[in-house]
Amino acid sequence: MRRYAKTFIPRQDCYPIQTEDGRYLTIKRRFQLDYLQAHLKGIMTLGAYALDEHSRARWLCLDADMPEQWGELLKMTKDLEQDGITAYLEPSRRGGHLWLFFSPIPGATARQFGQRLLGRYGLQGIELFPKQDVLKTGPGSLVRLPLGKHRLTGQRYYFVTPEGEPIAPSVREQVRLMSAPQIVPPDYIRHVSTERSPVDLSQVKPLFPEASHEPAGATLSERLKNSISVYDFVRRYVELDQNATGCCPFHEDQHKSFGVNREENFWHCWAGCGGGSIIDFWMKWRQLQGLDSSFTATIKSMADMLLPR
Repeated sequence: MRRYAKTFIPRQDCYPIQTEDGRYLTIKRRFQLDYLQAHLKGIMTLGAYALDEHSRARWLCLDADMPEQWGELLKMTKDLEQDGITAYLEPSRRGGHLWLFFSPIPGATARQFGQRLLGRYGLQGIELFPKQDVLKTGPGSLVRLPLGKHRLTGQRYYFVTPEGEPIAPSVREQVRLMSAPQIVPPDYIRHVSTERSPVDLSQVKPLFPEASHEPAGATLSERLKNSISVYDFVRRYVELDQNATGCCPFHEDQHKSFGVNREENFWHCWAGCGGGSIIDFWMKWRQLQGLDSSFTATIKSMADMLLPR
């Protein structure tokens, strides 16, 4: 039990607990192994923070929210296996998680490694945990601790093989296996993080259909804004419900503080991250990804995505 906790839980000074509606609350109390036993028995459901107090990561989790994305993670798992790397697959309500484990490394290194893996396959819309390079405020991003019951669905999701078979027949056996997962070697992390292999663009589906004609507008920014609605642009990057609301990607949001006003065509974060047009959104998104978020670089990137060549 202690080794399972060491695999997934990087800090002991606080812990997240899932509420019945699927959200998480931070409990500012020291973590106890008894809580893990209750989690595995289905009495309570814990989350696992991605970074420890020193902004180091023990694992990387890629979160696919759609079946087609889950299929891409299955392909990635098989490719990694050819490199001698073991990835662990955990289905979820709509897709699933791909987990990779390592000896503690800086969060920025873990994120760069994950971003390079996603770049290999031209994958978009898959969440990468940890979401921060370093902690600034609060305990950071989290993932539901595996092998507990999802409070909203009552389902328990086991680790599986790429063929969909459980890696072990019982919770006890799965806990034992995940108490000593295969570690990604540091040399492989460095290799992937620095590789510059080109993506086969012929195999990558464009996020946005190429426009058949030049949108109206006297300036480039006006043409970009007229090329697609804020809702259609943003929903490629933020999961929105039927009310066009969702969790804000720009802060640690567990309460759906983000929304799109379809009638007036703007986005807004009620927790203080701002709002505005698709250009404002893409500037903040590029900043989040560590890219050049200047106005000039942002609209050039958007023109490549949205305007006819």
